[in-house]
Amino acid sequence: MSMMRASKIWVWVMAVALALVAVAACDRPETSTDYFDRGVARLKEGKYKGAIADFDQVINIRPKYTDAYTNRASAKSGLGQYEEAIADLDQAIRLQPDHADAYYSRGSFKLYLGQYQDAIADFDQAIRLQPDYVEAYNNRAVVRANLEQYQDAIADFDQVILLQPDNAYAYRNRGFAKVILGQNQGAIADLKVALALAQSTGRKDLAAETEELIQIVEQE
Repeated sequence: MSMMRASKIWVWVMAVALALVAVAACDRPETSTDYFDRGVARLKEGKYKGAIADFDQVINIRPKYTDAYTNRASAKSGLGQYEEAIADLDQAIRLQPDHADAYYSRGSFKLYLGQYQDAIADFDQAIRLQPDYVEAYNNRAVVRANLEQYQDAIADFDQVILLQPDNAYAYRNRGFAKVILGQNQGAIADLKVALALAQSTGRKDLAAETEELIQIVEQE
């Protein structure tokens, strides 16, 4: 091989190598916004470990970026790391004390861990900050039912239904709480509404379960 030909091949090899480096550099995040956007995308795709790594980078660059903590908490919860997720939400709330979603998410993780009183406190705060927070009312009702505070649970389901009149699960759950309290007539009324909503939206499992419960209550 002539020196001239070898030289041309070497130039081509170098050009290809530089092009690959340039492509890799384009794919590598450069700013906290780049890392954050990629982290959010990975979170939506269920790539939780990659999302956490990206939010770690965001926080290293911008330690007071509240949304990085809340999103990292979501990614950690996807891996079952609820205590670590709560720690991230603690930090988010320190940075932004009026962050209703952070209180709601922290309360939900505490509910999952059986930390019921702390969960109620978080849902209380989420509702103070956002009075129409349907999910917070719903989850607080679930906590109260777990604590056998059925009348309080019914009051929360009342709010869910007021805000979402087509929420079949809220009617079903309120009806079930009324059954436990011996309020069978009111329970059946709620369960029939839940059944109609479930049937109209094609929720076959919920409809079958609710219909069975109605039959049981009517036989009492």
